[in-house]
Amino acid sequence: MQKINLSIVIPSLDTGGAESMAYQLAKKIDKDIFNLNFICLYSSNGTPFEKELINSGVNITHLNKKLGFSLITYLRLWKQLKIHHSNLVHTHLGACLYAFPWTLFHNKKLVHTVHNVPLKELPFLHRIILKILYRSKKAIPIAISDTIQRQISTYYQLKTENIQVVYNPVNIDLFIPSKTTVNNGGIKFICVARLVNQKNHFTLLKAFSVVNKKIPTSTLLLAGDGELMEELKKAAIKLNISKHVVFLGNVENIPMLLQTSDIFVLSSIYEGLPMTILEAMGAKLPVIATRVGGLPDIVKGNGILVEPNDSDGLASAMIQLAEDKHLRQKMGCLGFEMSKKYDISIIANQYEAIYKKFSL
Repeated sequence: MQKINLSIVIPSLDTGGAESMAYQLAKKIDKDIFNLNFICLYSSNGTPFEKELINSGVNITHLNKKLGFSLITYLRLWKQLKIHHSNLVHTHLGACLYAFPWTLFHNKKLVHTVHNVPLKELPFLHRIILKILYRSKKAIPIAISDTIQRQISTYYQLKTENIQVVYNPVNIDLFIPSKTTVNNGGIKFICVARLVNQKNHFTLLKAFSVVNKKIPTSTLLLAGDGELMEELKKAAIKLNISKHVVFLGNVENIPMLLQTSDIFVLSSIYEGLPMTILEAMGAKLPVIATRVGGLPDIVKGNGILVEPNDSDGLASAMIQLAEDKHLRQKMGCLGFEMSKKYDISIIANQYEAIYKKFSL
């Protein structure tokens, strides 16, 4: 059987949800069926995702794009797709802007995964181009949750049946807690997210200051880096919780951190479907998150949803779970069972079916 020439194109393999999804998919996809061409627009940063993909035998081509619009990147990507004789191109984030001319000229389908709320995912020009491509059926949108599918339908004025839904993946085997990973200290809350405005850590810190007064042995772990690091550290000092908040920066041992924590918290003001929520579910952690994006699609009985920017509601939920071990365990077990249907082996099969359908 002749292999399908598939190109996956993404800006980079830096730490992030879209990058994690693309990396997991590229690693898992059936190489006996697909001849994979993995392309990053920017230069190599030697990230863990890059290293693991290379170690698994996936070749990565870097186009060395600089910041801002780049005509040379169009030409370099065109050349790569031509050499590969791509039957289908799967783009993520802003890579769609550079891939669509080749797919249009060669009458090939562009598959684009929408990783966030449509209005927030990409700059205006990208969205205009995608709308034209979607409505002319030259590009296929993939939503990462049912809620995001409805938002794509409304924003781009598409019929829902023309929007594929494939949830984000999680590698369950990496996150299942072992019998030796036990938290012997006080209650540990953990948030894994970039330190940027979208994730709204200031509301989380304000909520935790209330929690810590009631439960002095509690700790908040913040895994992730970003532009707000110093401001958040100052906020923690101002709230008198700096001794109980640990800024970990970018870390590679996320599975171990989750396995030795008690409660996962995410206070975003908007989201698509965060990979970290699925990972927390895989680690049997109860989840507290804001009612935004695709989160209501996966937080059903396995956690508590609160309104964005509601620090009092967030604090109340954190205290409730901190004081009820039985409820934590019940929610954690339910979340773990739910996470199994998002295992990367299942999600990869769903993407493979889409690739086969649209590469004809």
